[in-house]
Amino acid sequence: MKTPDAPVPKSVEQLATQVFNELHQTVISHESGSLDGNIESIHDMRVAIRRLRVALGNFAVCVPKKDRKRLRVEMKNLADALGGVRDLDVMIAAMKASLFTRSDEEKSAISDLIRRLRAKRGRRLQVLRNYLQREEYAAFRREFPSERLGYEILEQHLVHTNIQPEVIEEEHGQAA
Repeated sequence: MKTPDAPVPKSVEQLATQVFNELHQTVISHESGSLDGNIESIHDMRVAIRRLRVALGNFAVCVPKKDRKRLRVEMKNLADALGGVRDLDVMIAAMKASLFTRSDEEKSAISDLIRRLRAKRGRRLQVLRNYLQREEYAAFRREFPSERLGYEILEQHLVHTNIQPEVIEEEHGQAA
């Protein structure tokens, strides 16, 4: 996950910002493929969102509560839209793999099921495309690279809440 050009973080806040930015960029990097309906892009975008959601939980102390709540909702909505397509991709793949061991009658029934699942996937893919074109997602795209979660904001938040970075590091066994 660490890029060669990424600066070495000097504090928990900087580490959080770096992690958020890297994961956010990973999510965004799969947008085009997801819009095209690419199975791997949808899977990779979903995994990146899951990782970003975990990072937000792990670094919750570094993000103001109102921002955390909003981000959780945005990421859940994106994860739901991606999951609606991805779950069908997994089911279709499992059904296709089972064709080899089935009788002709079963193959016919499974093929019909696969056709119905593909049609449903097409509808879910349209829901995902619509979501990726909405303002909520556009706002998410602008989120982490902005100054809103920059080092200064995170540091101010920690000072405002009287949380010392050293305490966080000790509690989580991390060195800055």
